[in-house]
Amino acid sequence: MADGILIAARLLAYVLLLLAAGLPIHRLTQGQRTAGAGQRKVQAVLALAAMAVTFLWAVASVAVMAASPIAALDPATVQAVLGATPLGGVLLARFAALAILLLATLAFARNAAMAMAAGVALVTCAWTGHAGAGEGFTGMAHQFSDAVHLLAAAAWIGALMCFLEETFRGGDSTGRVLALSRFARVGTVIVTLLAVTGIANGFLVTVSAGWSPRSAWSLLIGAKIMLFVAMLALAAANRWWLVPALAAGRPGAPKRLARSLLMETACAIGIVVLVALAGVLDPSGG
Repeated sequence: MADGILIAARLLAYVLLLLAAGLPIHRLTQGQRTAGAGQRKVQAVLALAAMAVTFLWAVASVAVMAASPIAALDPATVQAVLGATPLGGVLLARFAALAILLLATLAFARNAAMAMAAGVALVTCAWTGHAGAGEGFTGMAHQFSDAVHLLAAAAWIGALMCFLEETFRGGDSTGRVLALSRFARVGTVIVTLLAVTGIANGFLVTVSAGWSPRSAWSLLIGAKIMLFVAMLALAAANRWWLVPALAAGRPGAPKRLARSLLMETACAIGIVVLVALAGVLDPSGG
């Protein structure tokens, strides 16, 4: 039971943190220095929800380590276990970053401040799972690579959410065309970073933990790669076909673009689910 709750907490944390970091990062790439009132409300909700999920992650982790049901844990046990393990410090750092994010959202409304605080909270995920288990130079390299991978993924997912919101809101397509065209350049950098760090992460995991092509971890990573390729294909279709069609005012272009963005978002969600599952599995199948 605790294992399932831990996986669910990891999944929710990834989703919330990717959005919390990705939305202000995307706004910055679009030249928006400050967030609007509605954007600040969303950011505050994401910060508060991520805090709650971080607490659940901590409790579920202790339950798994102690081989105890969550209901049987007491505060002293949770505090003692987290205080004696690196995970406690990581989750505390995440909680602090989320608190700063909430303060920055409510007091300053600067996208740069929100992106930095949320980015720090997101990067703490690199110190959990396989990357967090590494030691020495290899471990540091893995954690750095994973951190860059997470930030690049956040930028892509944040952009998708913004594009979906703009597409379903309707109205003049000129702004959407400009935003999508501007993102095309940023998207090239994002894809490059994801590909390079993804390969590096896979190599570093298998070097330190071993690898079996028949393990559940390998199957999940294979599925992740397939979804990533699908996202690339959809993004290419958007850039070279659907956005020009929208700019030209061709009939049905908005619906086709919306459908493509939904499919791309579904692939992204699928990848996050696979990552949450793979992070608790042994690559060697042991």
